[in-house]
Amino acid sequence: MCTLSWFYYDDNCYEVFFNRDEQRSRLPAIEPQNLLIDGVQCLMPIDPVGGGSWISTNEHGVTVCLLNFYQGQTPAGKLTSRGFIIKNLASSRSSQVADKRLLRIDLRSFAPFTVISLDTHRSANEIVRWTWDGKQLSRTYTSSPIISAAMYFEEAQGYRLKLFNQLLATKPRHDIGRLFHQTHDDNYPHLSPLMERNDARTVSLTSVTSSSTKQEMDYQSIDNQRSVDFRICLSCLKNDVVEQGVLK
Repeated sequence: MCTLSWFYYDDNCYEVFFNRDEQRSRLPAIEPQNLLIDGVQCLMPIDPVGGGSWISTNEHGVTVCLLNFYQGQTPAGKLTSRGFIIKNLASSRSSQVADKRLLRIDLRSFAPFTVISLDTHRSANEIVRWTWDGKQLSRTYTSSPIISAAMYFEEAQGYRLKLFNQLLATKPRHDIGRLFHQTHDDNYPHLSPLMERNDARTVSLTSVTSSSTKQEMDYQSIDNQRSVDFRICLSCLKNDVVEQGVLK
């Protein structure tokens, strides 16, 4: 399971929140890195297993997120890590550019996924969800939040949507993202945004704040007791790490 939400504010400033849920046996992710991709400053955490990522943001205020789409059909043959989709889109200078790049990728070696991109020029009503179901790529407009789950999908989606709407109705808008993604219910640990099962759990919370003057990523690694065991906050800054030519 994973959970993604976003909020737009005045002056097209937005925030993104992403809970990453993984098998307990999976290696921990590498904290966000400053990368220069095709001349664009990007930030993203790295999955050490596949080498890709699930979320990125860049100096142009473009954030791209990927969730697994377990309800699709995995193509036959050798698969490429879905995390490379993020690397291919990370340097996009707008959401429209990210959309065009995605359309140019041959997806036949990728397991099903959902991708959304946000920028400071789109509004909350213009967010596009791309879904690759293993056979075709479809495009729809979407709203926050998005839930991904291999197990208990309908129950988790219902639980989290109800919680999200309750918070919308009762809490200040700037507080909702943190409250929602940090919620753990001992009565429904497998359905909570801060999820816990015998075989899997929430391993990190990544948030992005983006505006015309600020592109910042906050990464919190979550331990087995649902506490933050590591935290780092980075801005898109110049550095010596270069990874050019990912996708022209």
